[in-house]
Amino acid sequence: MWSSSRKRLRRLEATWHQPASRSPNFSLVARYYNRVQHEPAYHRLPDQTWEDLNGELLFDRLDATVSRVGQQCLYHRLRSPLADEAALHEFDAAATLLAQQPVARGQALLALDQLTAHEAYYLADLLSRESLLSLPGARFAPLLALGLLTTLLGGFWLPVLWLGTIAFALVNAVFHFWQLSWIQHSVRPLLQLGRLYQAGQALQQAALPLRPLQQLAAPLAQLRGIVQQIALFQVEASLQSDVASPFMLLLDLIKMLLLLDQLVYARCRVAVQQRAPAIRTIFEAVGYVDCALAVASFRQRHATCVPHFGPAAEGIQLQGGYHPLVPGCVPNDLTLAGPGVLLTGSNMAGKTTFMRTLGVNALLAQTISTCPAVAYRAPFCRVLTSLSLADSLPTGKSYYLVEAETMRQLLMDCDAAPGSYLLLLDELFKGTNTQERIAANKAVLAYLQPRSWVVAATHDGELGALLQSCFVEYHFCETVTEEDWYFDYSLKAGPLTTRNAIRLLARLHYPAQVVAAAQALSAKLAMGTQSSSPQPTTPE
Repeated sequence: MWSSSRKRLRRLEATWHQPASRSPNFSLVARYYNRVQHEPAYHRLPDQTWEDLNGELLFDRLDATVSRVGQQCLYHRLRSPLADEAALHEFDAAATLLAQQPVARGQALLALDQLTAHEAYYLADLLSRESLLSLPGARFAPLLALGLLTTLLGGFWLPVLWLGTIAFALVNAVFHFWQLSWIQHSVRPLLQLGRLYQAGQALQQAALPLRPLQQLAAPLAQLRGIVQQIALFQVEASLQSDVASPFMLLLDLIKMLLLLDQLVYARCRVAVQQRAPAIRTIFEAVGYVDCALAVASFRQRHATCVPHFGPAAEGIQLQGGYHPLVPGCVPNDLTLAGPGVLLTGSNMAGKTTFMRTLGVNALLAQTISTCPAVAYRAPFCRVLTSLSLADSLPTGKSYYLVEAETMRQLLMDCDAAPGSYLLLLDELFKGTNTQERIAANKAVLAYLQPRSWVVAATHDGELGALLQSCFVEYHFCETVTEEDWYFDYSLKAGPLTTRNAIRLLARLHYPAQVVAAAQALSAKLAMGTQSSSPQPTTPE
């Protein structure tokens, strides 16, 4: 047994140091989050922001968890930012402990390895008091079982009662098979309760100095009683072999006639309802340790820092921030103080990647107390984005309408809680004409800036002049030569002063006539814009 544990530990340690991508089934991974996302919380990351920040890919990069419970808790953590500095420091200390102490890490890995079965995903179904289905007609099961036993025993004195035994047997068989599919569906998480109990008990006995584990004594005692009640289902699951088939046939016959599955399930359902808070406490403690292990693994694979949280007056300060999903990502610095930031630059120059970098740093700072950066200091803030919208064919909504509805929700959120949002916005209202797009951008950004931290990307250079009183400009640019073109992906202060789009067409060997016509018309339009451009106005 000791040799087997040693081999398991070597395998688990190797996976922890270099986890492989698992392409998880997010409908199962998100099962816990979906059950609790409506509970009060500082923030829940909306689906649009989760998609804009490449949430599923980010999860996959972080996912060095061992157990299915850990996967679900990591997903929940990434979508539930905190505004609790003490809790984040505590989680940082847990990840640091597991990274620096191999013995403690080994104990945690072995304990969590008990919850790797696919069925462990369904433990999340047991965390509420109304978690298990009530079987139709369940109240008749005790009467039917009692009727069969009574007629069977009474037949030894009055043999005619055995006719009743036959009748009860037929009724019970029909009743059993009628409810069998419900029971098989609901018993999956019950069979994993024993594993959850063993994992929680092993973590508690390891005496790791982690607060969630120090509160497990009473919940484990409560769960022990439920584990004993589901022994019948566990025995059946463990005897699925050809050697035990005669015994299994006899056991199945007894269970069918006496409706043992229905009776045991009904008792377990009541017990789970009564002990749901204890089950949740153990579930979340186990998941907490697994999340800390995953973050410790991420830190030893990536250059990271521990975030610092300060007052809003100090703004958001990012130094050497990079995106962990972009190989060889160029790090950049930004200080977001009073004014908002307006980003300009051509496509592929790095505007959207940089905004995602800022959003990922803010998100990870408030979820796992870890930033892919040299330094990060900011106030607590809720991250909302509009980076990758699309039209909606099922609802018949145009791109512009989807944009307008998304921005309306952002405006309402910022009005409800001013000063607590980081907004990352990419080319707003690009689904409409230039004149109205610029006007709508100017109005919306000027409205949002006093109410939130705003970083907005645009191709409309006119916005810089229109918003100069409340936004500062930064840009990304490319270099185009006769022989080559390239991007340096470095953030630069000030507005973009070069235009290389048509030069890039020439570099890509467009017909010379097309390039010449485009250059001539661009120069003509630029002259007309300069002569008729309005004077910058002070935003309302």
